[in-house]
Amino acid sequence: MGTARDAVLDYAEGTLRLLPGQAAVTSAVLQGPPAALLERSTQLVRGFAGERTDGGALFRAAAGLPGETAAPGPDGGADDGRGCALVQSLPALSRESEGSAMAARADRLAEAADRLHWELAEREGLSEGPAAGRLAARYALCYAGAALLWLWRAGGESRPEWTYEALDVVLAALEDPAGVPDVPAALALLPA
Repeated sequence: MGTARDAVLDYAEGTLRLLPGQAAVTSAVLQGPPAALLERSTQLVRGFAGERTDGGALFRAAAGLPGETAAPGPDGGADDGRGCALVQSLPALSRESEGSAMAARADRLAEAADRLHWELAEREGLSEGPAAGRLAARYALCYAGAALLWLWRAGGESRPEWTYEALDVVLAALEDPAGVPDVPAALALLPA
């Protein structure tokens, strides 16, 4: 395996194989620009509040298991209109991690994502400038953290130590986001 960053990006690719309707939002999260993500604020906030996700597909992608591709979105394209299924899975992952070695980290990540979605709701319409870059970076960190949790879950307690270390880096950046101005900086934080 390569770096933690490689693992997150490979996981993102695996989820798109099973959930092609997530292509547009995944591209917006990982490649930007901030406006591409933040123009979806309403969709992201509603999806997170409703926990609209597909845990089966997210687990299969993490475990490298085959599975049927989900039906395309309402317009048959790359945007299924439900927000970011991976980030929206954080509350359920937090509940399901209870009692595990990853429980406290999963709770902190779900709480950070909840705060971020409240902020997205309050700052709707923000699409440019440093504040927009920091919001997009925090969303990318939540995305990376969710991917790491799914990879850990698929590997169980025997998952290599790097999943814990990488998630600690994500959490530290989410708790002090001033040093993470944009998505490339957020992804560059993931350890090698």
